[in-house]
Amino acid sequence: MSTAKDLPLTVAYEGSVKRVLSSNAEADKLWFDFTDDYSVFDWGKMPDTIQNKGRALTLMGAFFFQELAQPAFWQNLQSSKSMQKFDSEFIKQRFDNEFYSGPAGLAKIGLANHFLGLTDAHGKKLTMDDAIASGDKLLMQVQKANVYRPEAYKVLNHNLFFYPSIPKQKQIRLIPLEIVFRFGMPGGSSLEERLKRDPSYAEALGLKKMPESSQWFDRPVLEFFTKLEPKDRFLSYQEAALMSQLPAHSFTKVIEIALDTALALHDIFEKHGMQLWDGKIELLEAKDEDGNSQILLADSVGPDELRVLVDGQQLSKEMLRQFYRGSKWESALKKAQSLAKQSATLDWKSICENELGEKPQPLPASFKEHVDALYCMLTNTLLKRQVFAECPDLNEFVSKSKSILS
Repeated sequence: MSTAKDLPLTVAYEGSVKRVLSSNAEADKLWFDFTDDYSVFDWGKMPDTIQNKGRALTLMGAFFFQELAQPAFWQNLQSSKSMQKFDSEFIKQRFDNEFYSGPAGLAKIGLANHFLGLTDAHGKKLTMDDAIASGDKLLMQVQKANVYRPEAYKVLNHNLFFYPSIPKQKQIRLIPLEIVFRFGMPGGSSLEERLKRDPSYAEALGLKKMPESSQWFDRPVLEFFTKLEPKDRFLSYQEAALMSQLPAHSFTKVIEIALDTALALHDIFEKHGMQLWDGKIELLEAKDEDGNSQILLADSVGPDELRVLVDGQQLSKEMLRQFYRGSKWESALKKAQSLAKQSATLDWKSICENELGEKPQPLPASFKEHVDALYCMLTNTLLKRQVFAECPDLNEFVSKSKSILS
């Protein structure tokens, strides 16, 4: 077992809400250090921190990876009552194909992922029980993956991104796509804007009719966005397939895993009294010496990647997005992004701050106190344990949300 002395961890990368640590002693691994910071609208670190957010995200991420890795979970999913709300033919197709029921399907081996376990701040492995009992910093240990970043070029009045060709040797690498699944179209969904611009897009998504705002779909739908560019960019299926640099069979597996993961997460939240409306996942490709590919669930899963509601009340980072929607800062941010696009520059944040004079304001004290309880409440609810003391339960939190946000 590693100790603080023989496994020094150093910062390999620092993002707006997460630090990625590495160690020369175990070069094939990384450690995720989730902070208490948050980000909305791709801005980066915001003025406030959310109490216990990093610890909660670490534990929830471990919970989801462990649940979805179990073949028994997937075997039970097929007969779950939560599947009855979806189109029966769609559900039959999900559970009848090789990616679910085949020899290497989810029902046989579970969903592979990059999660290796929980550790303390020095890389010492911890069980879930040890992690919950510990009051110290927690880290998530994961398999290291190669990331092939695009290069930006300015061509005429356009910012273009050129993605490098992927080497064919044995490796684990990030598939440079953000995969978004949607069970419906709650207020604030970007899907609503795309459907207004192109009503035929509903049919392309597999929907039988044009959906209405806050309407539940009869099946989850998938959309693709860029992952490694300064601003998330919407992609067609054709663009996503090309950007993935995967053969047809592997890209089909990506789609099936995304749909199955969406259904699985929906099932978990419904059994805990919550509704999952949409979310995003990231995947890795693990290729062996013979060129065979395995698809792994990556990054993390939690309320920063998902939109969860109860009785119309947001129970995810969407609560923070809604607070800032309609603010002077959000209006300036949109204008800055438009100006940046017109001038073919990538630094829209600088335009917003320096030219338009706007930046996000701190949260009001009463609202911040409520958000501080969000991540603790979700952890206690999902793990069915009192991980965080003096934290409201689900019903108490939803009731308070209605009074605070009304």
